[in-house]
Amino acid sequence: MHLLYDVVYNIITIIIVLFILYKVKYTLDRQTNTILFINILWATALISAIIIASDLLVGRTNKIANIAQTLLIDIRNGISGIIGCYWCIYIICENPQRRKWLFMGNRYYIMHIPALFLMIVSLESFFTGHIAFADPLTNRIVEGKYYFIHIAITYLYFTIASVIVLIRLFMGRYEKRFWPTKLMFSFLPCLAGLAHLLIADVGFVWITLALLLMMEHVDFANAQVSTDSLTRLNNRGAFDRYIKTSLAENYINVYLFMIDIDLFKQINDTYGHLEGDNALIETAKLLKLVCSLNPELKSCFLARYGGDEFAIVINAKKPADAEDFRQDLVSLFESNGRVESDSANFKINISVGMARAYSEDEKELISSADNALYMEKSHKHKLLRGGSGRK
Repeated sequence: MHLLYDVVYNIITIIIVLFILYKVKYTLDRQTNTILFINILWATALISAIIIASDLLVGRTNKIANIAQTLLIDIRNGISGIIGCYWCIYIICENPQRRKWLFMGNRYYIMHIPALFLMIVSLESFFTGHIAFADPLTNRIVEGKYYFIHIAITYLYFTIASVIVLIRLFMGRYEKRFWPTKLMFSFLPCLAGLAHLLIADVGFVWITLALLLMMEHVDFANAQVSTDSLTRLNNRGAFDRYIKTSLAENYINVYLFMIDIDLFKQINDTYGHLEGDNALIETAKLLKLVCSLNPELKSCFLARYGGDEFAIVINAKKPADAEDFRQDLVSLFESNGRVESDSANFKINISVGMARAYSEDEKELISSADNALYMEKSHKHKLLRGGSGRK
């Protein structure tokens, strides 16, 4: 009966993978992680198809069926190592710095050595049965004396990937909205591997992998909808949804900060738009840092509002915490707000407008913070260039 379940599992796996591949075609770019993601999808679909074909051959005891079953087993074992390898590399490449590290020297190719070794041993097993072979009487899969090599190499990759994800979770490298998926990344492959040890000819790990890939795709699609592509902050749409929900739940102690880069047009006109982008990226980094340095806040939501404007929504325990947060913003930019490169060296100055919510009306709150920002910019522009008014 478990063979029937295995066929059903793998048909579902193929359907899931093909669906993701269809969606990926229209939503993802061709960067390194995207290519790895697509390779994992195709390999998972292939291995599931092999498992279905293998299950259908069980009970067929003629010589051709036995040879075909043995060949399918060895191909499956070889591909499983490649999938594990790509999965591990995919997780490493989530971090841009780790991605650069991986592709320096021969590290990327060294990562493939265990998988290639498993592929060679699996092909050799077709003649010797060392990894696995088909029982001539039933045509079922039988583990060879070196079957542990297949298990060890495949799940070594998955285990390394799981440990990397856990370390990043512990260090706070993932946004909270991605934690459930990343926790599943850590535990499900290992649990599926344990099930595979108990029932060798049922590939629980592949449907598990397909489900994880679907969760990853959903997270990516959601991030595309709600993330600003340049600064990697929440975008205007995410801000509009968040502030509306936040005020509806409880507007008491909610504060909105509207932040604007002073004389941003002058930066673009003097140094060019690439340096203007660098100014926006550096501003986003400093704003993230301010939010992380204020753990006493109940919540801190940061977004790029549009152009050179940013918005922060906080839930403070008391008014003094909000004012302290504003001072932290100003102080951090006074001491660290600078862009330095081969073609530019300039200071980033910001203006901050703060407003407290007194109702569930988000338009009223935004207008109040915007007016406070206007007043500060008017005053600062008089000092900076002898003019007045907003940019």
